[in-house]
Order: sequence, then structure tokens, then C-alpha cells
Amino acid sequence: MDFRDYRAARHRRLVEMATELGVPADQAAEVVDRVIEDQRRRIVRSADPDEVVVPALREEVLGRRSRGPSLAVLVLAAVVAAAFAVAIVTGAPDREEVERRAATVPALVGLTSAEAVSALGRAGIATRVDPVPQCDPAGQVLGSVPPSGDTVGPDEVVVVIATATPSWRCPADAAGRVQAWAFLRFLVSGSARPRLAPEVRLYVDGEAAGTADGTQSATSPDWRRRLRDPVVAYAVRPVANDLGQPVVSITRGSPPPTTCGVPTPSPSGVAGAPTRVVLTASGARAGDGPGDGPELGCQLTIDLFEDDDGAIAVVSVTLPGGSGLGPPPWVRTRDDQDALDD
Repeated sequence: MDFRDYRAARHRRLVEMATELGVPADQAAEVVDRVIEDQRRRIVRSADPDEVVVPALREEVLGRRSRGPSLAVLVLAAVVAAAFAVAIVTGAPDREEVERRAATVPALVGLTSAEAVSALGRAGIATRVDPVPQCDPAGQVLGSVPPSGDTVGPDEVVVVIATATPSWRCPADAAGRVQAWAFLRFLVSGSARPRLAPEVRLYVDGEAAGTADGTQSATSPDWRRRLRDPVVAYAVRPVANDLGQPVVSITRGSPPPTTCGVPTPSPSGVAGAPTRVVLTASGARAGDGPGDGPELGCQLTIDLFEDDDGAIAVVSVTLPGGSGLGPPPWVRTRDDQDALDD
């Protein structure tokens, strides 16, 4: 196939795929260009260049993790075969014993790699941390193999995929990225404390939604009811990508006039453009039906506006489908708890 024709036809989708694999949105095109160039000769000779480029892109982004599941399957197959052989001699294991040995991979979004290892250890799951160089603070969890929600046996190892310091030069927005990741962890897991103004103004889906006390935790009523519950509901849902959780992309600059079809707030009293955090949870592929997931252009978006002292003074959250998303049944809201207390 002609190299230029393939690049023109597939470049956009490959960039989307790189983003879904965990590459920051502002670096995805560069990664795709590098992979396509490296595979130039094979693309020309191949009847279906996707069979060449897609595995190469996965290998470029995930490294040996792209082979991880296959290795896990081989190990699991060996374990099952051995267990079957023993069962022939000793009889089938007790059902309760099998359930005791199995464990479910917990949600790891909003954790550092050290926190994820501890959480998995408490569940009795062996782990290995696999670093991915990115221009983000080191040690932020991007996902796992197998992903959260999967059941693993006692002999399986869960690979925690986390950010690592890259060897290349990164844009001069390190402080904003540190602050953005800290806010995400503050909101989702409560394991970090970003710089917050004493009173933080909140916007939800383009409209003012009151204020929250910047000295309180994200589980306090104002934070939880307005922002935390719907964000957690979105972040912990199963995601059909190779990471098993939403892909986090962080940029800084003037936001578009609208986000997910609603006006983007332009609050007063802030210092410059915000830092935008986008959680991409779509697993849609070309050819998928309209009901297979949210469109790639509309994902959960958090804009963080800082004051002159560098503290977050305004937080704007835009939810796919509007604020009616709400928490799923397994997330207990403050209102629910108050009702129970009554």
C-alpha cells in the first residue's frame, strides 16, 4: 500500500488510539508519526498495514506490557493444568476455598504506584510496577494488566502501569501538571492535597454551582455533592481500553468557547488560562455503533483556574451527558447518608 495514502487515511485514528493507550494528547501525534516512519517499509509491503502499525504502536507505548496478557494466559494455563492434574488424584477443591484464593483487582485510578501496590497487597494480589515515561509527575497510575474488576488467581501478578520521568525534554508546564494530578487524587482517592484557595468557586456544566471550602477534604458535603460523587462515578466505571481506566490528558491554555456543547466558564479574578484535565473513558473504535460509548470529543473535563498566588480558586467540571450522570448505585452520596442517619 502507498505509504502516504495510509498515513493520510489512518493518522487521526492512530492518534486517538495512542491517547487511549495513555499518551498525553499533546504528544500523541508525535508518537504516531515516529511509529509510522519506523514501519515505512513494512507498510509498503503489507496488504493491511494496520496489522503492522497497530501492534508497533502498542509496543512503542506499552513496551513489554503489550505482551503481558499473553504471558499471563500461558502462566494461568499452566496453573490450571497443574491444578487439574492434582484434582484427578485428590478430588475437586472446595468451592469456598477457590473463592478465597481468587481476588478482584480494585479500582486504581487516582492512586500513586506505591498506593496501588499497597491496595493490591491488601487484597492478596502480587504486583509489579511497569513505568511509562511521560511528561507528568512520576508514579501516577495509568492502569493495570489485568484491569480493575478482573478476577485473578493466587499465582497471577498484576502489572501496575505508572508514569515515569522521561529522558526527553518536556514542555514548561510541570507545575501545572503536578497541581492537576494532585487535584485528581484529592477528588477521587483523597490521597493528595493540592494548593486550594480558602474558598473555591465551582462550576458544573457551564453554570455556577456555589463554593467549596478549600481547607476541607473532598468528602466534605460541598465537594462531595457537587463534584466528587459524579467524578468518581465516571472514573471508576469499567473502561474498554488497554489500561482498564480513563486516560488522563493534561494541557494548559485557553479553553474552547464550548465544552461538550455547553459554554466554557470565563471566571473573573483568576491568573491566566486554566489547566485542563480530560478523563477519556471511551472505548469506541471505528465502525462501532452509536450506543457503544461516549464520543471521543466529549469526555469528563476539569478546568482548574489559579489565583495570583498559584492556588486553585475556580474549578469547572463538565460531565458527558450533563450533570444528570450522577453516581452509580454503589457510590453512597452524602444525601443518602443523611437519610440513613435520620
